[in-house]
Amino acid sequence: MNGLKTRAPRSPPPDQLEERLFIINPASARGTTLRRWTEAKRELERLGIKFSEQMTARAGEATEIARRALRSGTGRIVAVGGDGTLSEVADGYFDSEGAAINPMAAIGLLPSGTGSDFRRSIEINSGPDAIARIAEGKSRLIDAVRAVTTTNEGASVTRHFINVATFGLGGDAAAFVNDWRERLPRWVGGRARFIAAALRALDRYRLRSVEVLLDDQLHKKIASNLVVVANGRFAGGGMMLAPNAELDDGLLDVILTDGATRFDVIKELPRIGRGGHLKNPKVTEMRARQVSITTDEPMAIDIDGEMAGYTPARMTILPSSVRFII
Repeated sequence: MNGLKTRAPRSPPPDQLEERLFIINPASARGTTLRRWTEAKRELERLGIKFSEQMTARAGEATEIARRALRSGTGRIVAVGGDGTLSEVADGYFDSEGAAINPMAAIGLLPSGTGSDFRRSIEINSGPDAIARIAEGKSRLIDAVRAVTTTNEGASVTRHFINVATFGLGGDAAAFVNDWRERLPRWVGGRARFIAAALRALDRYRLRSVEVLLDDQLHKKIASNLVVVANGRFAGGGMMLAPNAELDDGLLDVILTDGATRFDVIKELPRIGRGGHLKNPKVTEMRARQVSITTDEPMAIDIDGEMAGYTPARMTILPSSVRFII
C-alpha cells in the first residue's frame, strides 16, 4: 500500500473485535455525515457486526469519548466524519503523558468530511471500502505526532495527531475554511474550499523570520510563511503536500519554503495536487524525529484542518504508537 512499508500486520486477539464504537460528528461534511451514517448502520447490521454509537456536539468531545471508551476496555473505535473528527479520536488514544491508553485497541475511519485527506494515505476509496475493512478488523501500527503549540495568551497546549500540520498560510487558510463552513453551498467540494481559502489567505501573506531546529542538531533560519510537518501525505482537500511521507517510518517529513512569494504560491497550487511543488528551488524536503519552530511573531498552525494554535511549537514523532484499522 502506498505510504506504508510492507510488514506483517500485528492485530489484537479476536475477543477485542467483538464490539466497535462509532463516534459520529453529525456536523461534518456540512451535515451530510448523519445521512451517510444512517446508510452505514444498515450495512453494519446486515453484516452482523456488533456496534454502539455516540454523537458529538462540540469540538473536543470525540477526544473525551475515545479516552473514556479506551479506559473502559473498548477494543475498536471508529471515527465517522472528516480529518478533524479522526484527529480528535487519535488524540484520545493517548494519555496526558503521550502513552497509548490501551495499546491493543485500534482506531479506524469511516470517512465523511470537507477534506477527508487521511483516507487518501491509507487508500480508502469509499464508504463500502471502509466498512469492509472495519468488518474484517485487521490492524497495524502507524506513527503519531505529539504537538506542543502556543495559545494566544502564551500558554502551551499539547495534543496528538496522525496526519499533517501546516504553519502560516495553511493555518490562515484553515481558519477561513472553518469560518465559511455554514456560508458556502454544500455543492462546493472540499478541495475547492481549501483552494479558495488559500487564495483568500494570500491577502495577509508576508514572509517572516522562521527558525527551524531538527532533532536538536540541524538549525535552519528561513524567510517563510508556509511550513509543513507531516506524517501523512495529503491535506487541504487532496493536496499532496508531503508526497514522500510514510505513516510508519518513524520520521516526520518537513517541507520548508524559503523566500516564496505570493506569485510562487499561486504558481504552485496546480502542482501541489501531485506533489510537483518539491521541484521548486524555494522548497526543501527534510526528515526528522523532532521539529521545533520559532518565529519573529506568532504564526498560525493548522492540524488536520483545524486551527490548533501558534508558534513557538514543537512536534515529536511517536513511532508505531497507534494501532489503526487498515
